[in-house]
Amino acid sequence: MPILERYVLRESVLPFLLGFALVTFLFVIDFLFDYLDLILSKGIPPLLVAELFLLALGWITALSFPCGVLVAALMTFGRLAQDNEVTAMRAMGINVGRILRGPLLAGVAMAGLLTAFNNYVLPETNHRFANLSLSIHRKSPTARIQPGVFIDDFENYSLLVRQIDDRTGLMSDVTIYDYSEGESPTTILARRGRMRYIDRGATLRLELEDGEIHDVPGPATEGKFRRMAFDKQTLYLHNPGAVLKRTDRRSRGEREMNIALMQDQIDRLVEQKQARLRQLEEKTRAEGYGTYQEFLDRAGEARGPLAVVRGWFGGREALPDTASLSAADRKLLEATQIDRMEIENLERRIDNYEVEIHKKFAIPFACLAFVLVGGPLGIRMGKGGFANMAIAVGFFLVYYLMLIGGEQLADRRLFSPLLAMWLPNLILGAIGVYLTASVMGIGPSRGMR
Repeated sequence: MPILERYVLRESVLPFLLGFALVTFLFVIDFLFDYLDLILSKGIPPLLVAELFLLALGWITALSFPCGVLVAALMTFGRLAQDNEVTAMRAMGINVGRILRGPLLAGVAMAGLLTAFNNYVLPETNHRFANLSLSIHRKSPTARIQPGVFIDDFENYSLLVRQIDDRTGLMSDVTIYDYSEGESPTTILARRGRMRYIDRGATLRLELEDGEIHDVPGPATEGKFRRMAFDKQTLYLHNPGAVLKRTDRRSRGEREMNIALMQDQIDRLVEQKQARLRQLEEKTRAEGYGTYQEFLDRAGEARGPLAVVRGWFGGREALPDTASLSAADRKLLEATQIDRMEIENLERRIDNYEVEIHKKFAIPFACLAFVLVGGPLGIRMGKGGFANMAIAVGFFLVYYLMLIGGEQLADRRLFSPLLAMWLPNLILGAIGVYLTASVMGIGPSRGMR
């Protein structure tokens, strides 16, 4: 590699590390807000939370890496412009595009490494993170107690707390269903209470105040109802998960699979979809409509403009509007409703897997778009420093929001998974090409090699 390219790459190392560290720090702060409560008020050992944090570094790294590239491009080329090194290069007849060559090649290499990371490392860290989270929640149900949510982790008891102070254990508006005596549960209501673990977490002690017990006596008193008031009542709930048992789930979600596993799932779902389509075609042929697609084409005038727009962007076929169909067509649609709903569900699941597959490539290759945007933008700004880092984080947040928006559009089946995941890269890439072309056409660099 020529000396100039090596020089630019060497100058980019420190800004890249700074940008990577900054975004990682922001994600870590968000993680701490979510999980530090497990240590402070839920009684989870700090080492377990630390292990959760280390596993979370997988997805944090996958997002921080491209942002580090953007920060490196902005700060490096801004510093070169500020020190008039870009002007000196132009005076020597060196085109600005040449000094972008090294960062672009490095971006390609980084994209390849990050793609491999997303496919082989990230699914495993996500899987272990999910397993450990599930194990923690089973060990300590208070780690998942939320106001207004039933907790069924205690043997023979179901617990609902309207309000709870995690630090003191004070509760208000407590509802407990006791299933230990027959099919009809005993209902315990209390206005106030306090909870705390005893026996090293093996038992949860509930000290209830100002409450009532409602139950139905045995068969001998059929048709009777008993209601008892109490000032204070102590209840002991056995916690079967007092000792942490690590869960090793065999099932995996989309983000816990590599490309090969997801492609296997897609193939299986496609086979199920084809089987359902064959069933539909048998019904439509029996009614004299030909194939199911021919039936949809016949009812095509019932589709709204949204379906046409979706078709432009690769969206799925919209179902006909039954209000504008004939009675015979409407009857056939009703007869095939279950099949159509199952096909739509299968297509949604296929889209979910395809979104994750494209995401494994789209996020790493954002590195190239960020070089194209950051390099010329830094030159145009003509200054380096940490202000460029803030601008880079802002650009990355815009990209991240576009990525989330693309997922939402794909989930709603308005865009195809391919377009939804790659559109942010295409937009930023187009902006980067425009900025690069404008910078290459300024001053002495025009027409030079």
